[in-house]
Amino acid sequence: MKRRLSILFVMVSALAVAQPVSSKRVSPVVVAERVLNKGLATIDMGLYPGSLLMHGMAELSVVKKDPQTLNRALDLFARFNSGNIDGRGSFISYKAGGSGAAYLTYLKKAPELTPQVADYARKMVRDQKRSSEEILTANWAKDSLDQVFIDMAFAVTPYLLYSGLALNEPGYVDKAVFETLELFRILHDTNGLLHQGRGFQGKGVISQDNWSRGNGWGAFGLAALVRDLPDSHPQKTTVNALAKSFFMAALSHQNKNGLWHQELTDTSSYVETSGSGLMLYAIGIAIEKGVLDKSYLPAFKKGLSGYMAYIGDDGSVSHTCGSCLCPGKGTKADYKKQGWKFNDQHAFGPAVLAFTQAANMGITAIEAPSAGYFVKNEASLRKPQTYVRYMPEANGNILWENDRVAFRVYGPPVKDRVSSGIDVWTKSVDYPITDKWYSLNAEGLEYHIDRGEGCDFFHVGFGRGNGGTAIWSNDKPYISQPYESHKILKSTPDEIAFELRFAPWKVDGGPAGPFMVSERKVISMTMGTNLFKVVSTFETDYKGPLTAAIGISFAGMPDHDKPEILADPKTGTLTVWESYLPTNGELGTTVIANPALIRRFAAHNNEQFVLVNAKAGQPITYYVGAGWTKNPHVKTKQNWLTYLNSELPKLTF
Repeated sequence: MKRRLSILFVMVSALAVAQPVSSKRVSPVVVAERVLNKGLATIDMGLYPGSLLMHGMAELSVVKKDPQTLNRALDLFARFNSGNIDGRGSFISYKAGGSGAAYLTYLKKAPELTPQVADYARKMVRDQKRSSEEILTANWAKDSLDQVFIDMAFAVTPYLLYSGLALNEPGYVDKAVFETLELFRILHDTNGLLHQGRGFQGKGVISQDNWSRGNGWGAFGLAALVRDLPDSHPQKTTVNALAKSFFMAALSHQNKNGLWHQELTDTSSYVETSGSGLMLYAIGIAIEKGVLDKSYLPAFKKGLSGYMAYIGDDGSVSHTCGSCLCPGKGTKADYKKQGWKFNDQHAFGPAVLAFTQAANMGITAIEAPSAGYFVKNEASLRKPQTYVRYMPEANGNILWENDRVAFRVYGPPVKDRVSSGIDVWTKSVDYPITDKWYSLNAEGLEYHIDRGEGCDFFHVGFGRGNGGTAIWSNDKPYISQPYESHKILKSTPDEIAFELRFAPWKVDGGPAGPFMVSERKVISMTMGTNLFKVVSTFETDYKGPLTAAIGISFAGMPDHDKPEILADPKTGTLTVWESYLPTNGELGTTVIANPALIRRFAAHNNEQFVLVNAKAGQPITYYVGAGWTKNPHVKTKQNWLTYLNSELPKLTF
């Protein structure tokens, strides 16, 4: 084991310094190796995209007939068995490292893997949850909704097929065939493609999508059966007929560059590379095995050429959809809203598989006239800019940021669990981080930990956060639920603006009795500032005096002094300076209101407020900001206070 680990280290180091190839014709093996190395250096191998990458690595080692590549794969699979890599997720097969381990065992390339392959095959057949049809489904799936999804074809069919063939367990092989055929039956669309899931919008309800990677997962499971299910198996003719029908349907939606879009039937959605890679891999196998006529070989090659525009010289891959399981109502529109990511964890395995299959078919060079085009242009996404994002896949949250700081409000789906406070996402870089941090979260990796870009450590809950509003009555704040509706008003690299509307909420008016208030809030932010502007308008039938409260929450850290409260009625500034040392530095949160309207400053529980005179239908303007000592623009409390004083003359109320 020690010898193999040292070989792995030397090879990765050597490949890391290899010079990129700039030719417009490139070997598919070279592309597969680049992407493999980038993937191994980028993703958490214990998660299911890691097991897909490992399957690609296993196939590449066979195609190359290269003992060094095989030894790298065997070393990694052994780390799953030893527990050094924690294979985890929805299916027990991930504990063994996934189907690649079973594939190498089937080919008699790795007798040392046989015990772990056998152990987890037995456990999966014995312990994996089943749907009403006896399909193996995720152990977290809800029985009451009878949930199944096409991704299961990837997790179950290849592993049981290859372990069954390797271990002479025909029952495993039969289960492998049943899994994919039954999923295709349940999730079949009349257009010949697949829907992703059932039971996520209600019992028996099938999602309405033709999602790219969902169809790719189905293609992957089907391809294993096309290539390696013995011809003597009674279902082989059925498998081949289904494969031909499905791949013909998929090919009808291939675009002019040979790829597929995020929503396969809608070319207005973006090109999605993980589904495209899985589809190319499977179609290549269908051509190789004669299920598809060789007249489709040009379409296969065109897809590989088009794929190259999304693959960089360093193996980076662009335009991959992140984690995406029956979002929203499962409509095509819901899937179209799921944005693409750069070097997403799902990006690497499909590319390794597609180009490895090309090499297996004897293709020695791929035409790549626009190699890396989109990867090179991805750098533009790292340019400092303002950015606002409505996130239907994340409870309808809205995030906005510029080159210095980011903020968030919660959406309608979390009504009654949180309220209308404003969250601070501290960042120490000048490029947008919103999408990346949400992607980390979707992958099971927290964005509450600073990985060099900042993190979210500020807690809101039912508080006002940094600049949330309330109505002040009876010496306490009355708060609204999360926003009810929103509208993006402006979204450019230099400026963003959006509107939030809050449903009426009840205020106890004391002697005058309770009354209802609603709010319209317009938030705007530009580049080069730690502040954003708020124009807030309250509506109510109440005829008495109205006091708006603009609040700041503070958490208070164990073993630290209470926050320092700095209130200045002459400038209308309220600042809370709080220590999150040693891990997260110090944070200043500030609101600045019109001094002419301020009644007083007040405290309630763990919150500070600026109380402002307001009138129904008349907007009030205030500013909100946050400064973090790990941001190069702040660094110290004095810097933050000096900065605020320099901004005051620029503010307009």
